[in-house]
Amino acid sequence: MNVDELYRLGIWYANQFSGLNREYNALLDPVNHNANQPDKRPVEVELNSLTGFLSAQHFDELSLEQLKMLTALGVSAYIGSEGASYVEAAVRTSNYDPATAVQRLNAAVQSISSTRVLLAAYVDAVNNLGFGPDDVLAEDGLITIRVGFQNDVAINNVTDWKDTAREWYDIIRGLSMACEEKPEDVKVIGAATGSIILILAGTAAFTALLAQISTHITSAAKEIIGVRMEVENLRQKKLLTKAMEVELKKIEKEKTDSAVATIEKLLEAKIKSEDGDVSVALTSSIKKLLTFSEKGGTVDFVAPEDEQEIEGREADDPGLKAALIEAKAAIREYQGERESLKLLSDGTKNT
Repeated sequence: MNVDELYRLGIWYANQFSGLNREYNALLDPVNHNANQPDKRPVEVELNSLTGFLSAQHFDELSLEQLKMLTALGVSAYIGSEGASYVEAAVRTSNYDPATAVQRLNAAVQSISSTRVLLAAYVDAVNNLGFGPDDVLAEDGLITIRVGFQNDVAINNVTDWKDTAREWYDIIRGLSMACEEKPEDVKVIGAATGSIILILAGTAAFTALLAQISTHITSAAKEIIGVRMEVENLRQKKLLTKAMEVELKKIEKEKTDSAVATIEKLLEAKIKSEDGDVSVALTSSIKKLLTFSEKGGTVDFVAPEDEQEIEGREADDPGLKAALIEAKAAIREYQGERESLKLLSDGTKNT
């Protein structure tokens, strides 16, 4: 993660903190009372308010690297939908114990506060040094796309760089043709180090298509991980025979092989051109994206502006407004699918 990403994460978290702190402490008050006093106070209103607040949190503007940082800081378990599940488990359980609930809520509040202190200190340090955030964001009407090259698609030398450029030209070409656009409509606007991240800017139509394909690829990955979890589960129970393992591996390969055809079928209604060359190019793009994902590469998006700002585009460009709304919806769907894959992947590590 670079300076700019961490700085922006600090600003985003600062905007989230007051609501998080207020809602958690509002619930902690009656739960703490119930743990220490004989008369009991209802907690339903505060509980529903907190879980509602957490469930409504959106992480659209955060990159994968920023989300990983929240996990590394230990706070991701207490925010968003994951946080809502944590609070429900802490307070609304069949063997509800107020004292235990207080401990769990206090752990969340402490983590939320310590994360604020750490990120605020970083933001202050950057400001004091005179570094502002780099404005590596797409120009008006385009959407920022971040492509991460890591694991087996890491760029380690100029040969990797050349091969990667060729692969991603083919990916962009196929998707652009399907949108009746040109590959050069996708701009390169920046790069970041760590695992190398190439920052692109694509049109709303291009980005929506890339997000939709990425969602389907993530869904296929979930099915493949599900098969792997079954193999591991049977192995742990010492029930896995050689024949069963061969059959399950066959199922895993079939799911991988059928992913491209499934994605093509799902996208049929969205593709504007019936040109055979377009179909061939799009199929190649999907295959290359699937391979990129299987090897550990990542695709990430910075969601377009809020709906209220998009509304102001009606008079200027109704088509752009509709395209931005579609892209935003596609990005949110992808992020939701990506989050469920993350939870499933985490589950495999604990089996």
